[in-house]
Amino acid sequence: MGDGDDLGRGGPAVAAALLAVLALIAAVAVGHGSFGSTDALADGAPAHDMAGHRSMPLDDPPVWADGTVATPTRHTGPQGGTGQFVAKCTYSHSGEVDPIVYPGEVGVSHRHDFYGSTNVDEDSTPDSMRAGGTTCDKPGDDAAYWQPTLYDGDTVVEPLLIHAYYRAAPGIDPRAVKRFPDGLMMLAGDPFATEAPSTESAGWTCGVRTDLLSEPPNCPVTAPLAMVLTFPDCWDGQNADVPGHRRHMTYSRDGACPEDHPVSVPQLTVSIKYPISGPGHDLRLASGSVHTAHGDFFNGWVPAALEREIRSCIRRGVVCDLASNRSEEDLFQAS
Repeated sequence: MGDGDDLGRGGPAVAAALLAVLALIAAVAVGHGSFGSTDALADGAPAHDMAGHRSMPLDDPPVWADGTVATPTRHTGPQGGTGQFVAKCTYSHSGEVDPIVYPGEVGVSHRHDFYGSTNVDEDSTPDSMRAGGTTCDKPGDDAAYWQPTLYDGDTVVEPLLIHAYYRAAPGIDPRAVKRFPDGLMMLAGDPFATEAPSTESAGWTCGVRTDLLSEPPNCPVTAPLAMVLTFPDCWDGQNADVPGHRRHMTYSRDGACPEDHPVSVPQLTVSIKYPISGPGHDLRLASGSVHTAHGDFFNGWVPAALEREIRSCIRRGVVCDLASNRSEEDLFQAS
């Protein structure tokens, strides 16, 4: 009984220690969950998506030095006004993996649709992506592009393809544009958005129009639904990725990159085409409502191939690989 008596006398101290441990565990859990919450999800989102979203280790979108939320200056209107090259990449596969936010883990992420490198999984690296095939029509484009799966009600909408536009951002000297570092990881849009966000980095449109909306419009059959993502174009010059996956990249402002992100890289705009047109759809994303539109890019380009495209098209001001949308823009403006 002596041991029991000793334990009894130490009861208050033991209880206090246990409470302290439980408080620490709770604090860690809250901190881990502070990147998002179930409030950001649309009603009816799959339970596994909600669990992954709640603990997503992702920083908020970038801000400039004055605290203003950083947003891109986009190319608008008919295409073909500036030096650029375009990769057309068909849909490859889908999965509950995210090699940027959840490397090495399966089933923690919400579902994504992938384009480009065909062997992207939770353990992908630039070398492993280059070791497989690609769905892109650009030789050397073994990069991975992905975004959350689109649902119509409870039915998965299988995307058709993407067009990835590489240009100098408006106002940036094209001769100053450098290629992405090997393995660069970056994101566009906000998977935590709880209300209609700015559409400059992520929005919806019909066909190849460049005016974007916060919610999917009713599109004609001849110009079906598209999600458009514009990625940051200024790099810190040091990191291919950082914890939180945001702070190494930002957007240019007034035609210049900020001092803390001095390297101009191509402004990548990705347009995802879906077989959706007309009214009567109940659309949401695997990440939540349509306001959570976002996407990821993982650079697996063959470095020499990417350098060749930038040198031949962007820096020389040559429009490569582009079918202009001038007639479609004119048609909508005239209606």
